[in-house]
Amino acid sequence: MYTTKLFNLGILILAAEILNLVGVFSPCWTSESDQVGMSFCYGIVPYDSINSSIFPWYAASSWLMFITVAFSIITILAYFKVQADVIRDGYSCGSRKWFIIISVCAMMTVLLTISAITVLGVNFSKLSVYYISYNLGYSAWISISAAVFYLIASGLSAHISYRDCC
Repeated sequence: MYTTKLFNLGILILAAEILNLVGVFSPCWTSESDQVGMSFCYGIVPYDSINSSIFPWYAASSWLMFITVAFSIITILAYFKVQADVIRDGYSCGSRKWFIIISVCAMMTVLLTISAITVLGVNFSKLSVYYISYNLGYSAWISISAAVFYLIASGLSAHISYRDCC
C-alpha cells in the first residue's frame, strides 16, 4: 500500500539530500570582500587544518556539516527500508520505528546545520575589520534551504508514524 504521503516524503528527502551535499561540498561557505571590490570564497571541503588551527570555530562548523552528511545518509537508507516494508506489509507497527528514525535524523540535520551556520555568523563579526568584511557565501544558503526541506520531511515522517502506522 504505497501512498502519496510516502512518495512525498521520498521527494522531500531526495531534494534535501541533494541540497545538503551540494551545500557542504561547494566552495563558497565564507565570502570575503574588501573596499576595492575584490571578493574571495572559501569552502569547508577540503578540510583545511591550517585555517582551522587559526580559527577553531571554522573547524567546528566544518565538522558539524560533515556530521549532517552522515545523518542524511542514515535518513535516506532508513527511507529505503521503510519504503520496502510499506510496499510489502503496509503501514505496520514495525515500520513506525523507521519513520521515527527518519524524523529524528532529519531533525538532527536541521539542528546541526543551524548550529554550524550560527557559529560562522557569530564569529564573522569578530573577524571583520574596517576594510574587509566576511559574510556567508552561497553554500551556507544552500545548506539552509536543505535544512528547511529536512524540517518538513521530519514533520511529515512523524505525522505518518503516528497517524498511519498502527
